[in-house]
Amino acid sequence: MTAAALLTTANWPIVGQIAWLLGKVMNFIYTVLDNVLPSDNGLVGLSIIFYTIVVYTIMLPLTIKQQKTAKMSSVMNPEIQAVQKKYKNKKDQASMMKQQEEIQQVYDKYGTSMTGGCLPLLIQMPLLFALYPVIYDMKNYVPAIKNAAVDVNKFITIPDLTLSPVQMIKESGSFGIAPIIIIITAILLPILSGLTQFLSIKLSQSISGQQMDKDNPMAGTMKTVNMTMPIFSVFMVFTLSSGIGLYWIISAVVRCVQQVLINKHLGKVSVEDIIEKNKEKAAEKRQKRGEKAEKINAMAQTNTRTLKDSANRGTSGLTEKEREEKIARARDNAGNAKEGSLASKANMVKKFNKND
Repeated sequence: MTAAALLTTANWPIVGQIAWLLGKVMNFIYTVLDNVLPSDNGLVGLSIIFYTIVVYTIMLPLTIKQQKTAKMSSVMNPEIQAVQKKYKNKKDQASMMKQQEEIQQVYDKYGTSMTGGCLPLLIQMPLLFALYPVIYDMKNYVPAIKNAAVDVNKFITIPDLTLSPVQMIKESGSFGIAPIIIIITAILLPILSGLTQFLSIKLSQSISGQQMDKDNPMAGTMKTVNMTMPIFSVFMVFTLSSGIGLYWIISAVVRCVQQVLINKHLGKVSVEDIIEKNKEKAAEKRQKRGEKAEKINAMAQTNTRTLKDSANRGTSGLTEKEREEKIARARDNAGNAKEGSLASKANMVKKFNKND
């Protein structure tokens, strides 16, 4: 994600509104720290750290839900993979439909759905995208930074959080700090980012308690993603501002801590308990859908009876010939409503009752 892309996300629908809200959170954190700490030195860096902790704490319930799904997947995956192997060399439409049907039966057996694990991630994505512009363009979300001393952007051995490690190396002799310290800091930032990202991924995978079957078509993709993400973070931290690098390191550390606690918590919860709760929730949803369908049915029947009663009232006291003539006039005046539709029938009855 380039610098331009980071700023562009702030203009996206939903993401922009979330970024505005997170900007208020960042401004609040900075203001509190500015009033509490005796020195301005490191205010931006500390604000980024507290901001990251707050945001990932907000996302913790969704993370726990994802991990519960991952734990249950450790039981479901062998059955799903068995179905996939069964239809591995069958590409005809009938076989593909049968495969989907059998896979759905596995999901139904465990009280979940194919999209169950995706929903928490879809909810998290706008929040994750909104994080970056707030950090990268922090001065626009925290107006006090514009008038603050330059020391606010210093953090430990990072001379300026707005500079990238590449820029820090190029300008290493102009910060009043030993150039070797600046160079080591500039190299360590991306390396720490890659290492912490890798550790976070490994910890999140440990909840499943199994290795993905090599015959599973997703196995190669997951392995590639697990290797490329840490490498990608190393490259991006080299080129983006050090503030983003600090955020990536802290976010990975926070996720690691959360993951250890989540693993410890879920280690006490049996898969059977999770499956039982999922089945109960699925049953409640089916019952609600059934009740809703019954209400719609009842309303439709009531409307039909009302139309019939209205038509009968309008034709009472008429001879058969007069009744037929009146029905014909009502049909002619039914307007442009689609033939056979409820609107057409209602319109016909309305005009039928108005005619003499």
